[in-house]
Formats: sequence, structure tokens, C-alpha cells
Amino acid sequence: MIWHIAKKDFLLNIFSARFIIGVLICLILVPFTIRVSIDEYKSQLRIYAVDKEKSEKEWKEIKVYSNLKPEIVKYPEPLGIFYKGINQNVGNKVKIYLQEYPFFPTGHASTRDNPLLNAFFSLDFITVLSIVLSLLALVFSYDLITREHEDGTLKLIFTNYNSRISFLIGKITGVLISLLPILVFCFLLSSLFIVLSPDIKLQVSDWMRVIILFIFSILYVLIFILAGTFISAMVKHSSTAIVLSMLFWIWFVFLWPVSGSYLSKSIVKIDLYDNVRNSLDDLDKEYGKKEGEQWDAIQKSLNMKGTSWWNATGGEDGYFETYGSPSETMEFHRQLNTWKEPVRLLYADRKWPIQKKYLDGLIRQQKVEQNLSWFSPSEIFVQAASCLCRSSEKDFLRYMDEMRRYRETIVTFLKEKKLFEKYIYFTP
Repeated sequence: MIWHIAKKDFLLNIFSARFIIGVLICLILVPFTIRVSIDEYKSQLRIYAVDKEKSEKEWKEIKVYSNLKPEIVKYPEPLGIFYKGINQNVGNKVKIYLQEYPFFPTGHASTRDNPLLNAFFSLDFITVLSIVLSLLALVFSYDLITREHEDGTLKLIFTNYNSRISFLIGKITGVLISLLPILVFCFLLSSLFIVLSPDIKLQVSDWMRVIILFIFSILYVLIFILAGTFISAMVKHSSTAIVLSMLFWIWFVFLWPVSGSYLSKSIVKIDLYDNVRNSLDDLDKEYGKKEGEQWDAIQKSLNMKGTSWWNATGGEDGYFETYGSPSETMEFHRQLNTWKEPVRLLYADRKWPIQKKYLDGLIRQQKVEQNLSWFSPSEIFVQAASCLCRSSEKDFLRYMDEMRRYRETIVTFLKEKKLFEKYIYFTP
């Protein structure tokens, strides 16, 4: 009996105007968004190639250990074609410094050539699915019960020894299998675009994630079908049901996610990053003052009236390179580096608690927002998509933890080799 009810609703839905409109909407939006995402990914690949070449060129030109500041360029995430997530808001490069722990990436945070376009709403495949499929699910289910009630067939159905649970399961199944072809069409079309793009290569594990994402999409649609069915069962008229369904859709798809973001900022207060930066700058000034005092002390100990260089250059984070200078100048810099580079690392350790406190505040805000989003099916779906597409906040934090561990590897190398105490730290 469940199958007969489901089959009846399925045939009724696929020949309806709303089914045709739903297919047309997906036929327009899915190719457009997936094409845009593919073009942005190709742009990311071009930027990655340029930044990588520049980074490798700078690496090959390093002549002294004081200039050992590797720049890591992150490879674009191919599954970001489906959902961009946090990757569209953070940079693609991390440079390793001794004076500070890696905190946030730099470089390109957006692949658009025109930065003025960043003010406009950015769509991707998952965003389109979360909006369109939830709307279609409610449009197909808002009158599941009210239609039978208005047609006068509801009592007739229950007099034929049909249980209410069988009737509901059949109705819900009918809507689900009506929307399933649209969902399959969206995923097949997007996958076809990716397969036909020679620059995009997804691994087997990536395609498995896409399949899991498809399963989550089915569950997402089912949630909105159940919501529409519940609304339809609670009211007597379809006109009332469609109004309540639209309000439900607008609130949980659009308004609640924005409200959750503002609520998280109200619940968890964090300091302005400008204040954090000012605290870090104060430590830099303190270090600079001590370095100046040590400079004078070493010159005095070596009976130097001044310092003269031949072929000398310098830069950020303690980079200094010279050759052909007087022997007393070389000894001066060796002693200065022996003191100042370990102190630079010490000040980096003092800066990190300030940075970490700010970062922990951001993480707490994000967790509060994440907990609030559990009241919205669309946000749950988006969170699942971000994890599967490796574009979630956790993926970003893991990546930055890896960068900080890499910095520690470099620091350990410099300490174990005692390079701060050697001439090769500042002269070729």
C-alpha cells in the first residue's frame, strides 16, 4: 500500500508544472555556478603556479641562513568547486619567520580579478543546492495532507483499512522519489563538467566524498519534506500551508544563519585585532631597544669606534648579508647574532600567547555559531559539505598548526647546528 501511494504521488508530481519549473531552475543555475567555480579554480591554479615559481626562485637565491624564510604556497583544493567554504576568505601563502609564529595566511584570498565584485553574493554548487532543493522540497510537500483534505479523499483513504503511518510514509516517499531525479541530474551534470575539464583531476577518494555529499543531499531534502508534511498536517488549507512553508524556508535558510553569526559575536566578545597587533608591535619595539643596547655593548667590548661594511644588505626578520667587510665587523655581527637570534625566538614565544588568545576567541565564536546553526537544516548541510570538501574551519586550523610545526623544525635545525654562532649565518 505504501508503494501504491508513493507511485501515485510520484506520477502526479513529475507531470506537474512545479516539477518542470524545478528542472528548468536547476538546468540554468547548476551549469552556471559549476562553470563559474571551475573558472575560479583554474584562476587559483594559475595564481598557485606564479606564486610557487616566485617562491622557488627566492629559495634558490638564498645565500645565508639569516635569509632562511621559506614561503609555503598552498595548492588549491579541487573539491572547492563544489563548496568554497573558508578557502575563499583566507590567503594562499604562509611565510615562515623567526620573530613570529604563523598566524594567518597572506596572498590571494579571492580569485576574482576585479576586487569590487567581491561585494556581491558568491554562489557555488552547494549553496545553490541548499537554496533550490529546500524550496522544491517544501513546494512539493506543503499540500500533501491539505490537498487530500480539500478534495475530500482523506476520510475515504482511511476507511479502506489504511493506517496513518503507512499513508504518511507513502506520501513522503512519493515526494522524495519525485525530487531524486532532479538531485541526480544536478550531481551528474556538475560531475560531467568536471570530467570534461582537463585542468581538474579528482582522485578516487575525492569522488567518494562527492558520493557521500550526494547522500547528505538526500537527507537534507528529506528533512524539508518532513517539515512541509508536518505543516500540511497541522493546517486545514493549502493556502495557509504554503505561507507557513515559505516563512519556514526563509527563516531557516536565510535569516537564522545570519542571526547565528551575530549572536555568536554578541555572546563571545573578543578584542580587536588592531589591539593585538599593537601589543605585538610593542614587543618588537622592546626587542629593538634591547638589540640597540647589545649593539653598543659588543662594539665597546671589541673596542670598535664604528662599523663599516663592504657589500652589505638586509631586510625583515633579522636578515643581514655581507661579505668583504673588515674582520672586526664580521666578528661583531657573529657575536651580535649569537645574542639576538635566540632572543628573537624568545620574543616570538612571548608573542604567541597574545596571538593564541585572539585565535582562541575566534574559535570560540565559531563554535558558538556552529552550535546555533544546528537549529537550521541548511547550515547543518553546509557544515557537512565543508568537511567533505576540505574547506571547513577545522581544515584551516589543522593547516596552520602544520605550518607552526614546520617553523619549529626550522628553529630546531638552526639551534642544533649552532648556526646563530657561525659566520655562515650572515655571510655566503
